[in-house]
Amino acid sequence: MGNKCCSERKDIPGKDKEGRKSVAAYGGDKKRAISIGYHSRGDDAEKFDKAFETNDLKAFVTLLQSNQVIESFEERMHPWAEDPKTVGALAGTQLAILASVAEKENPRVKDDIREAGAIPPLVEFLRSDEQDRVQTAVVALSFLTAECPQNAVESYKAGAMPLLLQHLDSSVAGMRAAAATTLRNLCMEKDEYRRKFADLGGIKGLVGQLQTNPDPALNHADVQLEAVLNLQDIILDEDENVIPEFAQLAVKAGAEEKLRKLTKADDEEVRSSAQEVLDSISGAR
Repeated sequence: MGNKCCSERKDIPGKDKEGRKSVAAYGGDKKRAISIGYHSRGDDAEKFDKAFETNDLKAFVTLLQSNQVIESFEERMHPWAEDPKTVGALAGTQLAILASVAEKENPRVKDDIREAGAIPPLVEFLRSDEQDRVQTAVVALSFLTAECPQNAVESYKAGAMPLLLQHLDSSVAGMRAAAATTLRNLCMEKDEYRRKFADLGGIKGLVGQLQTNPDPALNHADVQLEAVLNLQDIILDEDENVIPEFAQLAVKAGAEEKLRKLTKADDEEVRSSAQEVLDSISGAR
C-alpha cells in the first residue's frame, strides 16, 4: 500500500483577504495539480490511504504520530519544504494542503482540522529534530492560522510562538518567511500576544527579513512584500496608528536603512509598501 495521491486538487496559490500571496503555497507561481504518488509499506500507509479516500481528518491527526518510513515520492511536493520522510509528516502535509485550499474548496475545513485535534501535535512537530516534521508544521500552521482567529489562539496557547521564533533566521528563505507570517497571524489576535512577541525579540527578527538574498524556489518580490507587510502589521494598532514602542524597536533594529533600500526595489508594490512603513516609523526615534 501507500501509492495514493496526497491530493488531486488543483491549487492556484492565491491571496488572502488582504491581498498578499503566501510564500508557503504549494506549486509556486504555477498552476499545477498536487498529485504526488508515494511509496511506503506497512499498516500506517494503509491507514493513510484509507483516510485520504474518506477525507478522515481525525485519522490524519492520529497518523501525525507515525514514524513509518516513506521510501520515495514520484515528484517533489513543495517548492522549498523537505518531502515527508514518514507517514506522520505526510499526514501533516495533507492537512496543510487541505488548509491551503480552504477558501476555494471548503471554508470550514480549518475549523474542522482544529476540532479534529491537529494543532497541538503540529506545534509539537516544531520541537522535533527531524527537519521534515518541523517544516511541515510551519507550512501547515501558516495556512491554518491565516484568517482563522481560533486557530491562531490555539496555536499560541499550545506554545507555538517561541518555537516559531527560532526559525526567523533559518537558512531556508521560505521557512523564514512562513514562520514570520505565522507569527504575524498569532500577534493579530490579541495585544498580549503582540507584546510577548516584542518581548521575545520578534520585531528584530522581522526587520532582519527585510534584507534577504533571492531564492530560486520563491518569487523574490513576494518574499520582500510579505516581509514589509508583516512588520507593518506588528507596529500598527487596530486603528492603523503607529505603536511608538514597537516602531522604536524596529528603528533600533535597523529597519530604516533596509526599508530605504526596498523603496528602490524592482516591484512597484514593494517600493510603495516600504515607503509607507518607512514614513510610519520615521517619527519614532
